[in-house]
Amino acid sequence: MNVWQKKPLILSIASGKGGVGKTVTTVNMALAARRMGYKTLLLDGDFGLANVDIVLGLKARYNIQDVLDGAVEIEDTLLDGPLGLKIIPSGSGLAGLADLKLSQRIRLLDKISEISQQYDVLFIDTGAGIAESVLHLNSIADAIMLVTTPEPHSQTDAYAFVKVMCEKYGKRRISLIANQAVSEAQGHKVYQNLADVAKRFLNFELGFAGVVPKDPAVLRGVMMQRAADDQAQHTLSGQAWNEITRKTIESLVNEPPSDSGRGLNDLLFPNFGAQRAL
Repeated sequence: MNVWQKKPLILSIASGKGGVGKTVTTVNMALAARRMGYKTLLLDGDFGLANVDIVLGLKARYNIQDVLDGAVEIEDTLLDGPLGLKIIPSGSGLAGLADLKLSQRIRLLDKISEISQQYDVLFIDTGAGIAESVLHLNSIADAIMLVTTPEPHSQTDAYAFVKVMCEKYGKRRISLIANQAVSEAQGHKVYQNLADVAKRFLNFELGFAGVVPKDPAVLRGVMMQRAADDQAQHTLSGQAWNEITRKTIESLVNEPPSDSGRGLNDLLFPNFGAQRAL
């Protein structure tokens, strides 16, 4: 169900700090896209600290490190997730993946770019924080979904992410997901606080993707490695992720971002578009 010319549509999921539900958000949004009928690929881009396969209870025979070593092709790493979701697993505890050399990056991105053309949507679960490799990977996305929680440190780090993305890559399409909120009102307050600061100090209009309520079912799913259980979509959090995904994809299809010319190959040029605005 491809309704746009550029393939794939790229959505990155980011966070200023770990522990805010970034990976669970990525998985559930990718599955929501599958339910909408889109052919979906999920790249575990948290190089060196990957856990998408663990969250889903899958066992990866090969990962990106094996591709870089020349042992297998990128197609050999693909995992079959729920609902026909395809996953490119990274590696956990592999220091080499956390700091790829330029030659390795070129080889890897060539392979990912080629295989991703078969899909309508590519989700990237990026690493947490503001490391160069994390910012660089987020910079290629058509839309960045920034996950934070009501916890003060989480919000401070989320703002730091927005600030550095603005300064290094120009004003880009970034939308906030207020996760683990005890109420809709609390989630909106989290967004408004960050949006006000971003507007005042960065002259940046932070988008609002939605609120995901605090849900005990999410923690149970993660602990049981069943974060994407079929019943998860019927929980309050599952319904929220479904709605956020629907609205995000429809918005991008109907009003594509002005900087949509960037893509996977632009990872080779980290300063390209640094002064561009939405």
